[in-house]
Amino acid sequence: MLEALYKRMNIPESCRLGKRIYKKLFQENIKLSSTDNKALQDDVDTIYWQYTFKPTTIPIQAYVDDQREYLEIALLQVNLKQIGRVKRLAEIIHRAIPYPLLVFFVYETSFTLSLANKRFSQAEQDAIVADDFQMTDWIDMSHSTEIQGAFLNSLDLSTWPHTHFYAFYKAAVDRVITLACAGQTGFYSLDLPNDYSVDERIVKLDQIEKLQQEKSELVGKLKKEKNLGTKVQLNTQIRQIKNQLDLLRTHL
Repeated sequence: MLEALYKRMNIPESCRLGKRIYKKLFQENIKLSSTDNKALQDDVDTIYWQYTFKPTTIPIQAYVDDQREYLEIALLQVNLKQIGRVKRLAEIIHRAIPYPLLVFFVYETSFTLSLANKRFSQAEQDAIVADDFQMTDWIDMSHSTEIQGAFLNSLDLSTWPHTHFYAFYKAAVDRVITLACAGQTGFYSLDLPNDYSVDERIVKLDQIEKLQQEKSELVGKLKKEKNLGTKVQLNTQIRQIKNQLDLLRTHL
């Protein structure tokens, strides 16, 4: 199902690997709880290392600094039987493989893209830590929205920076964050105002998520409340949160 997407991404044929990864790799390389092992066994059908991006397959240089090394990037395709634990599966996969990963989870005609930052561990020498996990909502390739279509168009690798693999991977992160912002603003744009960063977008998205949760809880209380005075207070709080959300969205 994703072959059309890979073609749309303009991935050089030299990067194609098409190698199957067996589940035992994750069981051998990361300590799994019984719950995680069950998720891996029950939810995952097959895993393929579809493409590998390294200096010998694409004209991009490795990147190393005192915090991280991006020597190559792998694109994995994970075909799922069910999707309820996909976020946990994403963390398992990112933590088991030391390379920065583009992980496409596929279920029927839909996919979600998962990314994570890779850095050196401060606690364990030569160990790689995965954090700052990012994941798109599910995108139905047969019925994508206008915003999702703009996101898919932005996955054309020829438009990504080719200076080094860290910049290349950051381009993927930027697009996933921009898609999340578009879910709040109603439009997809990679253009950022001067002196404004993707990291600031991430902070504001986190603030929006917390406020939306708070608003949902207040709405739930309002539905059950019978005291008129308390209802007025709850409505005021909900309105204040709505105003905060509107303001945050103008800065995405």
